[in-house]
Amino acid sequence: MRPTPLLFLIGFLFSTWFILGCNAPSSGPDTTLPVERTQDLRVPDSFDWRTQRDISFTLTGYETGLMRFIAEDGTVYHQANLIDTQPYTFRLTVPAYMTEITVFYNGHEQKMRLDRPEITHTFRR
Repeated sequence: MRPTPLLFLIGFLFSTWFILGCNAPSSGPDTTLPVERTQDLRVPDSFDWRTQRDISFTLTGYETGLMRFIAEDGTVYHQANLIDTQPYTFRLTVPAYMTEITVFYNGHEQKMRLDRPEITHTFRR
């Protein structure tokens, strides 16, 4: 069976449409101009440039024991001995992307959300 000129025309039109569609302009940022200085960057006013943040903690234990803050990757960010029922206050600097940390205290494990600049927590048995 011989292909008809209509099939060739349809194939040609489809191929042209497909090739032109692949070269369509994107709606992303304009990358034609090189950025040579930080001042040349265009970012929204709400962009947060910080790579780390400070969080103040006040923790109270139920008995004397070791408390450790450990990230998902196993990095120990802080450790201290909590004394009986006395509040322990400290400031912790964490990467800005970190949203939670695991606290180990007297054999217990608990995840803490890092969603506020000041966190107060009392451990219960």
